[in-house]
Amino acid sequence: MTAGVLATVSTVFPGFLTGALAVQISDEFSVAEGTYGWGLGGFFLAATCGSFALGKLAQRIGPRRQIMVATSVVACCQLLVALTVRSFGALVAALAVCGLANAANQTAVNLALTRARIERLGLAVAVKQSGMPTAALLSGLMVPVVALTLGWRWAYVAGSVLAITSAGFVARVLEGEDSVAASSRAIRDRRSSTGALVLAAVSGGLLAFGAGALNAWVVSSGVDAGLSEATAGWSLSIAAGLGIACRLFFGFRLDRLRRDPFLVAGLMLPFGLVGVVLLAARSPGLHIAATVLAFAGGWVWPVFTNFGILRANAGTAGSATGITQTGVYVGVFSAPLLTGIIIERFGYGPMWAVVAAVMGLGTVLTLALVDRL
Repeated sequence: MTAGVLATVSTVFPGFLTGALAVQISDEFSVAEGTYGWGLGGFFLAATCGSFALGKLAQRIGPRRQIMVATSVVACCQLLVALTVRSFGALVAALAVCGLANAANQTAVNLALTRARIERLGLAVAVKQSGMPTAALLSGLMVPVVALTLGWRWAYVAGSVLAITSAGFVARVLEGEDSVAASSRAIRDRRSSTGALVLAAVSGGLLAFGAGALNAWVVSSGVDAGLSEATAGWSLSIAAGLGIACRLFFGFRLDRLRRDPFLVAGLMLPFGLVGVVLLAARSPGLHIAATVLAFAGGWVWPVFTNFGILRANAGTAGSATGITQTGVYVGVFSAPLLTGIIIERFGYGPMWAVVAAVMGLGTVLTLALVDRL
């Protein structure tokens, strides 16, 4: 579980970090919000394009090899960003490569968790899914601790070190493919219908649109509302930390859950929606509270939905999550692009209102998945 969460954090970190450093990077390259959205968009667009095929590849070559290659690629790309990138276009290209590596890593980690035959799969999924808010937490910390002291490029150096460390840890902890082959064959080959997986991808994409907007703009939105850059970064870290705590709290109870995981996810999402709506109010103090609520309530759903998908597709977790993660990546990819345009034309308040509406539709579709998988 530790190897899985460390790999998850290290490969998604460049995407979250680019959102947290929006103020510093956009100032250096003189790009507006709509243009800057392509930085994050390139990361998740590449992940979208590669998710399905890379999920199939993980089933073929095994999770250990794929995770090690993915983390190594992310480490190299972040070093290139820190040392050689001198234009925004080059940054977008580097992030696109990182996005492909992230798609490869996410599906491989999911497959590794099911092949390990961990008794408490729900807890394992919660720990793994905590990697996303952990990356957001670390990204927020990078603003006051690194970007405002040493410069924003050093934050990518830190991300490269994290990825290298993750690759080494995975190499030592995860079993080789030969040793898990028999165990993998012993897992019952259960599969959800393609229609149910596609619906899960659509609902996940709508909800991920909200997560992508939060990651991309919550720091710069806080600055616009009157917070200092350091305070806005700290608020992101605190909110992400609470999101981690919520995921782990429910993870300890997930294996004993009697209700459908999609039902529980749908019932919790309105709390996050309230937080997103409150972000539309341009008040510094309220912005901090709303950020915490949006992350705590709006980022718990992947624990339940991924647990439901992995439990229903134990033997084909790589290819199944390759489908569902495609929807998630579409949502996260489109969020910074579309919301960036809205910010340029109408401001942050209307943008957060649109995000809340999209997440509301995603909540409805999540509830429609109850008893479908």
